[in-house]
Amino acid sequence: MAGAQKKNAILSVSDKEGLDKIGNFLLSQEFDLYCTSGTKRFLESKGVSCESVEKLTGSPEILQGRVKTLSSSLMAGILAVERDDPDLKKHGYLPIDLVYVEPYDFVGNYLGGSTDLAEFIDIGGITMLRAAAKNFQRVITIPGKSSMEEVMREMKGGEVSLELRRSLAGIAFRLTSMNDYVISQWLDGRGEVFTVGGKEYVKLRYGENPHQSARSYALYPPFFEILKVGKEVSFNNIIDAWSAWELVLRLGQGSSAVVKHASPCGAAIGGNSIERAIESDPTSAYGGILAHNGIITANNANILKDRFLEVIIAAGYEENVLEDLGRKKNLRLLRGRSEVYSVPDIRTAGNVLLVQDWNRKSVLNVEIKSGEPTSANLDDVRFGWEVVKSIKSNAIALIRDGWLLSSGGGQPNRVDSVKMAIGRAKDMGRLDEFSVLISDGFFPFVDSVEFIKESGLKTIAAPLGSIRDKEVLDYSAKNGLTFIEIKERGFRH
Repeated sequence: MAGAQKKNAILSVSDKEGLDKIGNFLLSQEFDLYCTSGTKRFLESKGVSCESVEKLTGSPEILQGRVKTLSSSLMAGILAVERDDPDLKKHGYLPIDLVYVEPYDFVGNYLGGSTDLAEFIDIGGITMLRAAAKNFQRVITIPGKSSMEEVMREMKGGEVSLELRRSLAGIAFRLTSMNDYVISQWLDGRGEVFTVGGKEYVKLRYGENPHQSARSYALYPPFFEILKVGKEVSFNNIIDAWSAWELVLRLGQGSSAVVKHASPCGAAIGGNSIERAIESDPTSAYGGILAHNGIITANNANILKDRFLEVIIAAGYEENVLEDLGRKKNLRLLRGRSEVYSVPDIRTAGNVLLVQDWNRKSVLNVEIKSGEPTSANLDDVRFGWEVVKSIKSNAIALIRDGWLLSSGGGQPNRVDSVKMAIGRAKDMGRLDEFSVLISDGFFPFVDSVEFIKESGLKTIAAPLGSIRDKEVLDYSAKNGLTFIEIKERGFRH
């Protein structure tokens, strides 16, 4: 039973980047390496000595690789509680001390929109991980490259702590359970059971408030990457960054938004969208989060350098801009990703989860109920509808020329939100008859419309659905208001 006294490792990985370094490290730790065919070919091409896993199984890979590690000899080597188990000796099986497996990426291909996924259902790799994780007190389980890097940092003489082995086993079972759940959704997505799984992403000092301990987890894949940290990113920063980034993705290329406390206080589209988004509400923008659906240029950086922002999230940054903005001590700079809907919209109400489709960009269906809106009015309705969907209900937005003039939201009744939005616009000298007032839901009474008319505004866009719709529409028509019905609702609670 040659090799029984040496430590033995099984390697079967899909991502080969850096694998030669890992292989050489394990050799330096006195492991013999046994690899599946693709992993073996790669390591040998890099001059790393390894054996075929067939030497352990006693059988060749068959069925175009569908069967290569499923064998009692291999499972016995992983599951034996002691290296010198009599059954291993009796049958001539080698004890396995380390299992490094990256299963086929079923989850990534599923979330990426692939439909022919049967060949991404991993059987052998998942089985080895589960077996190793069960026997974590003796076997080191490595479910992926990031775990391998953690092992390499700690390993001495081929050993790591029991605490780390136990932790890695937990990661392995989380990975395999998530994999099984997504496969079940692909095969039969009836939604009778919902599982949430993610990996710790950003280390948090606390949750929403300092007395609330917290951890953050990224559901595959996270919507941003951190390019520069001035001080630690908080979860409140992440919430606001998400609200701002998801909004500008819906508003389109070249748009900008400023968010404070999860609600947009500024939004604009066009060549000077960053400046206009900040000017929507300069007071609230102080210490806010800026999102830009485009590249932050040197000119943008020059405008932003004297403004206090907590976070900037953008599609990218021109050369030297990161360095220039990086001089701001506490500013965090993030790069946003465009594919942000890889998991459903998940909301919580105590111990109840809501899992729903995202309220994505609308191909807006409208009907003119009174008046004659201009093409500019209709453009503002389309722009403003995306903005109002990001404001807490009851949500009102005043829009002109692709710019959020003012807003009101989060009020228990709609008339207060109307008064808030109009009052803010009036205070800033922006109230005029060319603006469009947009509501995320119907007007339950005519009082809001009366206040709108008295303010001098001429154009309203809102859904219908109230028992008093006729009163609202009759009042609008009789008083020369243009009323545009939006054929959907935009509540955000």
